[in-house]
Amino acid sequence: PYPNPFNPTTTIRYSVESLRPTSLQIFNITGRLIEELVNGELAVGEHEIVWNANNHPSGVYFVRLESGVFVENQKVVLLK
Repeated sequence: PYPNPFNPTTTIRYSVESLRPTSLQIFNITGRLIEELVNGELAVGEHEIVWNANNHPSGVYFVRLESGVFVENQKVVLLK
């Protein structure tokens, strides 16, 4: 995600290497799912999505990308 820390939007770039179910989720510091940005099959290639966290409080969040057996988590910081 860029920028990180951010206020109130950050751009999340990721790539999908084969056609398979993909999800991009945002969790708060306690592990609660707060938003699901992507859920479904995506075309192979590069993708970009902007997360607007204007309705969420400042704090640490985790972006989780799952595509097939691939899973990646990244920490982002929202500063208001």
